[in-house]
Amino acid sequence: MGVKEIVYEHLYGYKASLKSMNINDSTTFDQLGFDSIDKLEMLMAIEDKFGVTFPEDLQVAAMGELIAKIEELKK
Repeated sequence: MGVKEIVYEHLYGYKASLKSMNINDSTTFDQLGFDSIDKLEMLMAIEDKFGVTFPEDLQVAAMGELIAKIEELKK
């Protein structure tokens, strides 16, 4: 399973209501109904899942940006 699939699976596990949404690379956290706490919790869980550490000043708005950052940090 690739990074994208793992991230999307994690999103669906975090908020069951997202299963009915068509999530793609341009989907934003705002569109998913995430507030800042939701986003922080999700990013921390993703750090644990992939064994990466996001920089303190991480600015990602869309799923594609998040996936690209994970892939960059895994190298």
